[in-house]
Amino acid sequence: MVRCARSACGRRRPDLLAVYLRFGLYLDQEWYCSKRCVEETVRQRISNLPAVQPAWVQGWRPIKLGLLLMKQVGLSRDAIDAALEAQEHSHTPFGQTLCRLGLVTADDVMRALATQAGVRYLKSVDHRLLALRPGGLSRDTVETLGIVPVSADLKRGELQVACIAPIPGHAVRALARLTQMSVEPMLVADDQLPGLINVYSSAGGRSSPIIGAVCTEATGPATIAKLAKAHRSVVMTQERCDPYVWVRIASGSATADVLMTLSVAGRI
Repeated sequence: MVRCARSACGRRRPDLLAVYLRFGLYLDQEWYCSKRCVEETVRQRISNLPAVQPAWVQGWRPIKLGLLLMKQVGLSRDAIDAALEAQEHSHTPFGQTLCRLGLVTADDVMRALATQAGVRYLKSVDHRLLALRPGGLSRDTVETLGIVPVSADLKRGELQVACIAPIPGHAVRALARLTQMSVEPMLVADDQLPGLINVYSSAGGRSSPIIGAVCTEATGPATIAKLAKAHRSVVMTQERCDPYVWVRIASGSATADVLMTLSVAGRI
């Protein structure tokens, strides 16, 4: 006899039903009698996740962008004051305001932002590498989190992702933990990221089809239970990725990523 792993259920079934007639499903090698039991287990597991710690990117420097540009390209104090005054009316990012006024170039701003964050920046990305779809993320995932894997070295366990400033530290950290890889964020221009997302998401890649979903509090656990039922035996890992909880479902070579709003995690 097998017993449902959900303690509140405990329903038993003969081994014949579970093993040979494929009754029920397995989550993390534990047998559950129904999708409902998996859904409740997922909901409980997510609610027990510890509070997320502040995401810190190695090398980040708490130096204002204007001061960096003064040092790197000789931007004057008067120019900074003029840009700040213009920004009050345009409500655009400070770097874009400087570029619009012709005080600096877009490359000047990117270099300063990269110095501020302690990371490298990309002037261009090889679309041939994107076509391989490194990292195996879905369109929903890259669009929602704002990170696009641009290259991967599986032997060394390294993954590089493109993103815009400020660096989405929670997403970078969650990706590193879920993939067990060292993830390096690299800055790209704001207007460059949407194009990278389109190329990455439309690429066929070499891996199996990649599934992704962004869910609400009501639909998140049910979506995961449905995916588990479809594959019957899955492994689930999860990470807080404010303002989401990132859940990864794996079954053999198939992978599905589900992003759930933080309210699902029982945040008060």
